[in-house]
Amino acid sequence: MIFKIAAFVIPLGFDTFSVAIMLGLHGNRPFRPALTFAFFEAVMPLVGLLLGRLVGARFETSAALLGGVALFGVAVCMLKEILEGEGKASKHAFTSLRTTALAGFGISMDELVIGFPMGASGLPIPETIAAIALQAFIVTYVGIVAGARFGAALGRRASKMAAVVAAVAFGVLGIYLIAQRFVPTLPEI
Repeated sequence: MIFKIAAFVIPLGFDTFSVAIMLGLHGNRPFRPALTFAFFEAVMPLVGLLLGRLVGARFETSAALLGGVALFGVAVCMLKEILEGEGKASKHAFTSLRTTALAGFGISMDELVIGFPMGASGLPIPETIAAIALQAFIVTYVGIVAGARFGAALGRRASKMAAVVAAVAFGVLGIYLIAQRFVPTLPEI
């Protein structure tokens, strides 16, 4: 079960790290964004997870297939953002409660979609949400501190590389979930 949770949570960490590095380059302090991202990245996939669990209980094969397609779609959108040079971090501010909440929603929209295949895969909800929140806090804090220490060029490259790793991991996981429905000999995730 730990491997199954890690297969979903680790790519989320790379995505968050990508944004956190850029926040560090913009001079943000790490504590408020780390708490914000931990909260929103735990709550948003919970909605998708519960929906995936409900649909998965009723339509197991269709829900898992749809979950794989959703993950692959997230990967394609992430790669498109990377190629177009749109950075998530440049539009986030943590100067007030309102802008902090908007930043939390902005960073966690991917997690809403990713929660569906998590639920369809039958992941345990408390452990999965705890793992997501913990990785979000740690990765955001470390990413902001690292971004503050990197030069602008190195920080942008590191951020872009982390985003590409996250997109590729989500794409591979999505393809694997889809392939599991057509190749019964593949191990279950």
